[in-house]
Amino acid sequence: MHVQVEAKGQGGMRREHNRGTRGQGRFWRITGQVVVLLVVFGTLGVGSWLIYLWHSLPSVAELKHWNPATPLRIYAANGQLLSVDGPRLRDTLQSQQIPDQLRNAFVSAENGHFWSNNPIYYPVSFPGILRAAWIDLIHFAPVQGASTIPEQVARNFYLSPEKTITRKVREILLAYKLTQHFSHRDILDLYLNKIYLGNGAYGIGAAAQIYYGKQVDALSLPQMAMLAGLPAAPAYFNPLANPKDARARRNYVLGRMLVHGYISQQEAREAEAAPLTAQYHTEGRNIARYATQWIEQWLVSQYGADMTYRTGLRVYTTIVPRLQSAANEAVATGLENYSMGLDSLDPKQYQGPVAHLDETQITQALNGVRPTVLPPQDPANLHWGLVLSTTRSHAKISLEGQESIDLGQRGVAWIAGAPNAKKSPQVDVAKLLKRGDLVWLRHYVNPGWPANGEDWRTAVWKTPAPGEAGWQLTQIPKVQGALVGMDNSTGAIVSIAGGFSYSLSHFDRALYAYRQPGSSFKPFVYAAALDGPELLAHGKSNYLTPISLIADTPLKIKLPNGTYYKPTNYEKTFSDTPIPLWKDLADSINVPSVRILMHVGIPYAIQYAKQFGFKNTQLPPVPSLVLGAADVTPMQMARAYAVFSNGGFLINPYLITKVIKADGEALPLKNCTLCVTQPPNKPVITPGVAYLMTRMLQRVIRNGTGIAAKPLGHYLAGKTGTTNDEKNAWFVGYGRHYIASAWVGYDNNGPMGHWAAGAREALPIWIHFMKSALAEEGDYPFFKPQDITQASINPKTGTLESEGGQVFDFLSGFLPPASVPEFPLFGPNASMNMPPSTTSTGSGNANNSFLQQFGNAPLQNPPKSGNGNSTQNNNGPLF
Repeated sequence: MHVQVEAKGQGGMRREHNRGTRGQGRFWRITGQVVVLLVVFGTLGVGSWLIYLWHSLPSVAELKHWNPATPLRIYAANGQLLSVDGPRLRDTLQSQQIPDQLRNAFVSAENGHFWSNNPIYYPVSFPGILRAAWIDLIHFAPVQGASTIPEQVARNFYLSPEKTITRKVREILLAYKLTQHFSHRDILDLYLNKIYLGNGAYGIGAAAQIYYGKQVDALSLPQMAMLAGLPAAPAYFNPLANPKDARARRNYVLGRMLVHGYISQQEAREAEAAPLTAQYHTEGRNIARYATQWIEQWLVSQYGADMTYRTGLRVYTTIVPRLQSAANEAVATGLENYSMGLDSLDPKQYQGPVAHLDETQITQALNGVRPTVLPPQDPANLHWGLVLSTTRSHAKISLEGQESIDLGQRGVAWIAGAPNAKKSPQVDVAKLLKRGDLVWLRHYVNPGWPANGEDWRTAVWKTPAPGEAGWQLTQIPKVQGALVGMDNSTGAIVSIAGGFSYSLSHFDRALYAYRQPGSSFKPFVYAAALDGPELLAHGKSNYLTPISLIADTPLKIKLPNGTYYKPTNYEKTFSDTPIPLWKDLADSINVPSVRILMHVGIPYAIQYAKQFGFKNTQLPPVPSLVLGAADVTPMQMARAYAVFSNGGFLINPYLITKVIKADGEALPLKNCTLCVTQPPNKPVITPGVAYLMTRMLQRVIRNGTGIAAKPLGHYLAGKTGTTNDEKNAWFVGYGRHYIASAWVGYDNNGPMGHWAAGAREALPIWIHFMKSALAEEGDYPFFKPQDITQASINPKTGTLESEGGQVFDFLSGFLPPASVPEFPLFGPNASMNMPPSTTSTGSGNANNSFLQQFGNAPLQNPPKSGNGNSTQNNNGPLF
């Protein structure tokens, strides 16, 4: 029994074992089938997904006609590049323009198997994908990429930079698509023209310009290797921001070039030993930012931002670089001088350091890191400095973290408030500055104070002599200014300086600051009085001449509202002797000027002034109009004065000569107020009047308020202007070819100080600009038209003299009278034999109570009222 039972047990065990084995085999068969099914369905799913992705991909064939976004370029009159503006800096190169060695450098750095046809490495490197996947896996993050050059082209043109599996698969598929339409070389060229290389440079053409200021065919081997090392990390391997790591990356690229046989061992050693030569180069030094700003705004308004900044437009302008630079420097220096008290009799205070840095910030600044409290760029001609140490007599300053300079007493003397004294008081520098102070500096400027007794005390700064080089403590001025330079015969704008510094204020005061012009408006009214033919055409029989004698005695004019206007002179004095009209203008005497306005009549003066380009709304019908009660811009004043300088023609100022598309087609210059137009074909005022006004304005410089410009030595004419409370200072003047209008004032129209004047604030700026403008010009006299004649006169009476008198120029047919009239005449319709009336009549309108006086004899004062003393009136500007 025992044996049988045991045998049965063993058999059962064998049967159970067989059933277990069959069960396990069935499990694995089922598992295998499931796996196979999963693989089949997974493959079908992935395949379907890949097919879907493949058909959803864009057509890469369009890249054969790729036109990249190309920025706007603006050029000066001589072809010099002024600016490159757009969202991306790019200079697309044709295949034949790219050096082979530059291609080799990028291939060595980015895709060593690029030229291979092995499907394992091209267009996708599967070993590279596996290597990157392993590194990403052990770091639990997408640390390393594995994109070949075809993949990078696909990503740069069609995909986002996000790191996802879908994006990577699309990148791979697009790489295969690219190889169906493009050769290796074509794909590489697309890559080289598209890749971002830091500092706003897209493509090797832009990068070569930005880092080295060269075309790609002028790059050296180490420079090529440096650019080729940038795609991996444009910020980290940037030679400008991180030179140490950039050098290491460059040498790595050189090593790869050596391995691939593109360079020899000797070339590699020499290139690795080469110093870094990268510096930031802008595409064009934009010295005319106010001008290019206007151009960009006009283009956007006409053609939209996309066409303006992305289609490669080229704009050619009238800007003359040397004159634009002169305008920038003149305005900046003049305004700085005002803020330092170097051009006025009003002393100014030092506003103090920009900021104070702690020791950590000092260390950073000394390593060349720009302090964050400063604006992104140094304004105008200023440089930032960091005070390192001081004594009573001088300070040691780090100039922008690059070099150490010594600032002595000459550099701070203006702070003592006596810059024109023979011996200025000593400034205690240790009390003024301390370590860590951040200050503004400029190259030393000799203020050029005039000798005692010189009229108007105009300080014209001088360029330091070779032995006077050095630095000067300064500050950003709160006052503003503008200058417009123009060719007075064509209207071509050669310079626009719209403020102290474009980096601090984009508002263009040259074009848009409407300010009262003061006495610089007088010539338009004087011209109206001299224009005999025009007066006759309007039914007025009495004209003036340059030698007409005008009374300079207190004047009171009853206004329509019943109040009285009593103009006064700048010096608050009067003269018992009548003054010739030319001298009234040269010395800018106010009361005679108002008499001249009333002589021709305000409505007539306004109509006449409109011929100079002013609008009716700018010209208020008040007696102070002649003293500058209008609101005008520096550009308008330059255009208006050009009428005098060019023989009577009202030219159209223009800045743009042509706009060219990328394909060479010229764009129409529509709705463009500063684009070139046809010149005027006839004068707006009598040519002889223009010449007479020029001759009178020459006397302003020869012996009047503009005498500080006399040392320039050319045939020059111009006029100063200063308004009530010294709020605005002007000088507008011209030579044979160039005209310039300079204005100085506060943006809030506040007063500039008791002694501020056009002769002191604006004139020096004009002088320095014109000095540059005249540097390449001959000394030519102004053209005398045919309607000018000469006659001998008696300067004491303003009448003709048969013998022994002084010779003056006059309009033909409009000479001074042969004798002095018995009495002055009042009223627009008065005849020569009417007695004077004590009641004022209208200037061409019977209901107008403004006083109007006619006659070529001395214009007499109306009857006195009250104490007869003149007081300053706020209805209009003074000087």
